[in-house]
Amino acid sequence: MFTEKKTKTTLSKALALGMVATSVSLAGQTTTADAAKNENTDTTSLYKTQTISSKTGTVTASSLNIRKGPSTSYSIVGALKNGQSVTITDTDSVTGWYKIKTSAGVVGYASNKYIKVDGQVSENTGSNNTTTATAKKTATVTASSLNVRSGPSTAYSIVTTLSQGHNVTIHETASTGWHKVTTATGKTGYVSPTYVKVTGSTNSGTTNNNTNTNTQSGVYVVQSYSTITKVGKVNATSLNVRSGPSTSYSAKSSVKKGNVVGILKQYSNGWYEVKLANGTTGCVSGSYLTITAGSSSSITSGSTSGTTSGNTNTNTGTSTNAKVQAVVNMVKRQVGKPYVYGASGPNSFDCSGLMYYCYKNAAGITINRSSAAQASNGKYVSKSNLQPGDLVFFNSGTNRIRHVGMYVGNGQFIHAPSPGKSVKYENLYSSYYVKGYVTARRIIG
Repeated sequence: MFTEKKTKTTLSKALALGMVATSVSLAGQTTTADAAKNENTDTTSLYKTQTISSKTGTVTASSLNIRKGPSTSYSIVGALKNGQSVTITDTDSVTGWYKIKTSAGVVGYASNKYIKVDGQVSENTGSNNTTTATAKKTATVTASSLNVRSGPSTAYSIVTTLSQGHNVTIHETASTGWHKVTTATGKTGYVSPTYVKVTGSTNSGTTNNNTNTNTQSGVYVVQSYSTITKVGKVNATSLNVRSGPSTSYSAKSSVKKGNVVGILKQYSNGWYEVKLANGTTGCVSGSYLTITAGSSSSITSGSTSGTTSGNTNTNTGTSTNAKVQAVVNMVKRQVGKPYVYGASGPNSFDCSGLMYYCYKNAAGITINRSSAAQASNGKYVSKSNLQPGDLVFFNSGTNRIRHVGMYVGNGQFIHAPSPGKSVKYENLYSSYYVKGYVTARRIIG
């Protein structure tokens, strides 16, 4: 009886602790802090803990979750309050999260963003996920439309949107590779390094074991492998292997679907440096790899020399064009059907349900269900390079993505507008949609 009572009491305390740990964070409010999620990648996370000398740290968030593993995908095992001290025993080499032990003996992982290491002023030694101070420099927006967000990933709210050619001042670079910037109008926030061109001096500060080398515009190596212990299976019909970690680099070869490449490096933007069966090395987008454990013997042949046209990293050739056309034809056939919230066909749709239905039924491709989630499918495409079949996203007068349509060419897109209306064509360049435009994604090609 005594044992049973004690167990129930312990369970009650654990539940209470869990309730504290699951509180939600908004700016300026008491919150539970967790690491932000990375942008636009389906890559399987790689976790490898790097042993460091034990040190102590102090929690800076009002409430900080302790998790079973080094990311928010793991379950919560406890929580800490602002000002509490912990012992740091290890650092995860990919996410930068600390493995900690509390004064109560709880062992788990917590985001390094919310723990100040005792005796340090501006950085967390041993972490690959810190914010690196830089000499002030400028950058120019290269995308047709670039969101400035309140934190260093797409998980944060949009502060403002900049058009191509705008200049910003960079103050520091976060562990995700995103830059903290100030716009010409004085607004401060974070932008993706993929869509800005940096000018001026290179990043200052000391790197950790040479794994944070700045390759270009804030893209960092977060993990290097001296021997191949991870491999990636190609899940696109044809995947470009490029000379650097973004589509701005030239394609030097390609690998066919089902073949396996060896992982040499992982970059902060989700790209990987890989080794092919013929010994060629280059960079590929992690969005089109399924990462597993493996070795050099796991690498298979199938690479083809030469380049593919454009910035494509997925299905190429006639089959790609046919699929895109099938999707466009499908969405055109839905014009006139009523908008119904939560509906995904065949007789009625909401905005994201229409996109989901057309891609699944015309091309056999399953995309995410909500408009905000669909903005992480496929790959980014600038407004000036839109092609039929691309998804276009809008904020509907808010600070986040709330609406989606499909571009069908000639400046028009098709969408399911709102309750009481039907699926219809719309002018992408009308004043309302120009003002609300956020981004575009290419699902095929």
